[in-house]
Amino acid sequence: MIISNATILAINVPSRPVTPAYYIAKGQKTLGPCSLDDLRNFLAYGSISHGDLVMRDGEQQWHPVASLHEIAAEDAPESREQSSSGLLPRRRTVRYRDYERVPLEQREDQVLMWLAAGFVIFPPLLWRAAHAIFSARIFRRRADENGYLTCWPRWVEALTTALIVINGIAWMSLLAVAWSKAGPLVREMMGAFGEGMNSVKSLF
Repeated sequence: MIISNATILAINVPSRPVTPAYYIAKGQKTLGPCSLDDLRNFLAYGSISHGDLVMRDGEQQWHPVASLHEIAAEDAPESREQSSSGLLPRRRTVRYRDYERVPLEQREDQVLMWLAAGFVIFPPLLWRAAHAIFSARIFRRRADENGYLTCWPRWVEALTTALIVINGIAWMSLLAVAWSKAGPLVREMMGAFGEGMNSVKSLF
Protein backbone atom coordinates (compact mmCIF):
# COMPACT_ATOMS: atom_id res chain seq x y z
CA MET A 1 0.00 0.00 0.00
CA ILE A 2 1.47 3.32 -1.06
CA ILE A 3 0.48 6.51 0.72
CA SER A 4 0.30 9.20 -1.88
CA ASN A 5 -0.86 12.05 0.31
CA ALA A 6 1.10 13.05 3.39
CA THR A 7 0.33 15.76 5.84
CA ILE A 8 3.27 17.82 7.03
CA LEU A 9 2.88 19.52 10.34
CA ALA A 10 4.88 22.69 10.87
CA ILE A 11 5.43 23.62 14.48
CA ASN A 12 6.40 27.21 15.10
CA VAL A 13 8.76 27.39 18.03
CA PRO A 14 9.13 30.95 19.31
CA SER A 15 12.73 32.02 19.08
CA ARG A 16 14.41 34.15 21.70
CA PRO A 17 15.66 37.50 20.49
CA VAL A 18 19.35 37.52 19.78
CA THR A 19 21.21 40.03 21.93
CA PRO A 20 23.95 41.78 19.97
CA ALA A 21 27.47 41.26 21.29
CA TYR A 22 30.12 43.97 21.49
CA TYR A 23 33.90 43.93 21.68
CA ILE A 24 35.91 46.70 23.36
CA ALA A 25 39.45 47.75 22.43
CA LYS A 26 41.24 48.72 25.64
CA GLY A 27 44.92 49.46 25.15
CA GLN A 28 46.50 46.41 23.53
CA LYS A 29 43.69 44.10 24.62
CA THR A 30 40.31 43.25 23.18
CA LEU A 31 37.55 42.63 25.73
CA GLY A 32 34.39 40.75 24.95
CA PRO A 33 31.97 39.65 23.98
CA CYS A 34 29.78 41.79 26.23
CA SER A 35 26.16 42.90 26.12
CA LEU A 36 24.70 46.38 25.80
CA ASP A 37 23.92 46.31 29.53
CA ASP A 38 27.61 45.62 30.18
CA LEU A 39 28.56 48.64 28.07
CA ARG A 40 26.16 50.86 30.03
CA ASN A 41 27.59 49.67 33.33
CA PHE A 42 31.20 50.07 32.15
CA LEU A 43 30.42 53.66 31.20
CA ALA A 44 28.63 54.33 34.48
CA TYR A 45 31.53 53.03 36.57
CA GLY A 46 34.15 54.77 34.42
CA SER A 47 35.76 51.52 33.26
CA ILE A 48 35.50 52.79 29.69
CA SER A 49 34.91 56.23 28.20
CA HIS A 50 32.89 57.45 25.25
CA GLY A 51 36.11 57.75 23.26
CA ASP A 52 37.09 54.10 23.60
CA LEU A 53 36.65 51.89 20.55
CA VAL A 54 33.96 49.26 20.27
CA MET A 55 32.87 46.87 17.54
CA ARG A 56 29.66 44.89 17.13
CA ASP A 57 29.89 41.16 16.56
CA GLY A 58 30.07 40.55 12.81
CA GLU A 59 31.49 43.96 11.95
CA GLN A 60 35.02 44.60 10.74
CA GLN A 61 35.52 48.23 11.80
CA TRP A 62 35.98 49.82 15.22
CA HIS A 63 33.91 52.83 16.28
CA PRO A 64 33.98 55.17 19.32
CA VAL A 65 31.48 54.17 21.99
CA ALA A 66 29.79 57.57 21.64
CA SER A 67 28.98 56.79 17.99
CA LEU A 68 26.75 53.83 18.87
CA HIS A 69 23.18 54.96 18.27
CA GLU A 70 21.92 52.82 21.17
CA ILE A 71 24.23 54.71 23.55
CA ALA A 72 23.79 58.16 22.01
CA ALA A 73 19.98 57.85 22.13
CA GLU A 74 20.12 57.27 25.89
CA ASP A 75 22.59 60.08 26.59
CA ALA A 76 20.66 62.76 24.72
CA PRO A 77 17.58 63.06 27.00
CA GLU A 78 19.75 63.08 30.13
CA SER A 79 22.00 65.80 28.70
CA ARG A 80 19.00 67.96 27.84
CA GLU A 81 17.60 67.44 31.33
CA GLN A 82 20.87 68.50 32.95
CA SER A 83 21.30 71.58 30.80
CA SER A 84 17.73 72.75 31.33
CA SER A 85 17.73 72.17 35.09
CA GLY A 86 21.16 73.67 35.69
CA LEU A 87 22.19 70.71 37.83
CA LEU A 88 25.73 69.43 37.86
CA PRO A 89 26.23 66.36 35.65
CA ARG A 90 25.96 63.03 37.42
CA ARG A 91 27.56 59.75 36.68
CA ARG A 92 25.53 57.75 34.21
CA THR A 93 22.92 55.65 35.89
CA VAL A 94 23.68 51.95 36.20
CA ARG A 95 20.61 49.97 35.21
CA TYR A 96 19.50 47.00 37.29
CA ARG A 97 17.07 44.16 36.84
CA ASP A 98 17.60 42.53 40.23
CA TYR A 99 16.75 44.66 43.29
CA GLU A 100 19.16 42.67 45.45
CA ARG A 101 22.08 43.85 43.32
CA VAL A 102 21.28 47.52 43.93
CA PRO A 103 23.70 49.17 46.43
CA LEU A 104 22.14 49.68 49.84
CA GLU A 105 22.26 53.48 49.65
CA GLN A 106 20.30 53.40 46.37
CA ARG A 107 17.44 51.18 47.55
CA GLU A 108 14.05 52.80 47.99
CA ASP A 109 13.18 51.15 51.31
CA GLN A 110 16.55 52.03 52.88
CA VAL A 111 16.41 55.69 51.82
CA LEU A 112 12.80 55.98 53.01
CA MET A 113 13.86 54.68 56.42
CA TRP A 114 16.66 57.26 56.60
CA LEU A 115 14.25 60.04 55.60
CA ALA A 116 11.65 59.10 58.23
CA ALA A 117 14.10 58.48 61.09
CA GLY A 118 16.16 61.54 60.22
CA PHE A 119 13.19 63.86 60.03
CA VAL A 120 11.66 62.71 63.32
CA ILE A 121 14.55 61.55 65.52
CA PHE A 122 18.11 61.90 64.22
CA PRO A 123 18.81 64.66 61.63
CA PRO A 124 22.14 63.17 60.39
CA LEU A 125 20.14 60.31 58.88
CA LEU A 126 18.10 62.87 56.94
CA TRP A 127 21.32 64.37 55.59
CA ARG A 128 22.56 60.90 54.65
CA ALA A 129 19.36 60.26 52.71
CA ALA A 130 19.69 63.63 51.00
CA HIS A 131 23.25 62.83 49.96
CA ALA A 132 22.08 59.54 48.43
CA ILE A 133 19.21 61.23 46.58
CA PHE A 134 21.30 64.07 45.16
CA SER A 135 24.35 61.99 44.21
CA ALA A 136 22.69 58.96 42.58
CA ARG A 137 19.38 57.50 41.46
CA ILE A 138 17.16 55.69 43.95
CA PHE A 139 15.70 52.42 42.62
CA ARG A 140 12.27 50.99 43.28
CA ARG A 141 11.30 47.34 43.22
CA ARG A 142 8.93 47.91 40.32
CA ALA A 143 10.34 47.24 36.85
CA ASP A 144 9.49 48.89 33.54
CA GLU A 145 8.34 47.17 30.35
CA ASN A 146 11.94 46.23 29.52
CA GLY A 147 12.54 44.56 32.87
CA TYR A 148 14.72 47.34 34.34
CA LEU A 149 14.05 48.68 37.82
CA THR A 150 12.46 52.13 37.81
CA CYS A 151 13.95 55.14 39.63
CA TRP A 152 12.54 57.91 41.75
CA PRO A 153 11.55 61.01 39.75
CA ARG A 154 13.62 64.17 39.99
CA TRP A 155 10.94 66.09 41.94
CA VAL A 156 11.94 64.01 44.97
CA GLU A 157 15.04 66.22 45.19
CA ALA A 158 12.88 69.33 45.69
CA LEU A 159 10.83 67.47 48.31
CA THR A 160 14.01 66.43 50.13
CA THR A 161 15.23 70.03 50.17
CA ALA A 162 11.92 71.12 51.70
CA LEU A 163 12.19 68.41 54.36
CA ILE A 164 15.68 69.58 55.31
CA VAL A 165 14.53 73.21 55.62
CA ILE A 166 11.46 72.27 57.69
CA ASN A 167 13.53 69.97 59.88
CA GLY A 168 16.12 72.67 60.48
CA ILE A 169 13.47 75.23 61.46
CA ALA A 170 11.80 72.72 63.78
CA TRP A 171 15.03 71.85 65.59
CA MET A 172 16.03 75.52 65.95
CA SER A 173 12.60 76.31 67.40
CA LEU A 174 12.89 73.35 69.78
CA LEU A 175 16.32 74.48 70.97
CA ALA A 176 15.06 78.04 71.46
CA VAL A 177 12.16 76.83 73.60
CA ALA A 178 14.45 74.53 75.58
CA TRP A 179 16.88 77.39 76.24
CA SER A 180 14.08 79.70 77.32
CA LYS A 181 12.98 77.09 79.87
CA ALA A 182 16.41 75.95 80.98
CA GLY A 183 18.20 79.30 80.69
CA PRO A 184 17.20 80.71 84.11
CA LEU A 185 18.12 77.42 85.81
CA VAL A 186 21.50 77.37 84.10
CA ARG A 187 22.15 80.96 85.13
CA GLU A 188 21.24 80.15 88.74
CA MET A 189 23.57 77.16 88.73
CA MET A 190 26.38 79.26 87.31
CA GLY A 191 25.75 81.93 89.95
CA ALA A 192 25.81 79.36 92.75
CA PHE A 193 29.01 77.89 91.36
CA GLY A 194 30.59 81.33 91.29
CA GLU A 195 29.59 82.03 94.90
CA GLY A 196 31.00 78.66 95.93
CA MET A 197 34.30 79.43 94.27
CA ASN A 198 34.45 82.80 96.04
CA SER A 199 33.77 81.10 99.36
CA VAL A 200 36.59 78.65 98.75
CA LYS A 201 38.97 81.47 97.86
CA SER A 202 38.06 83.34 101.05
CA LEU A 203 39.18 80.37 103.12
CA PHE A 204 42.71 80.74 101.86
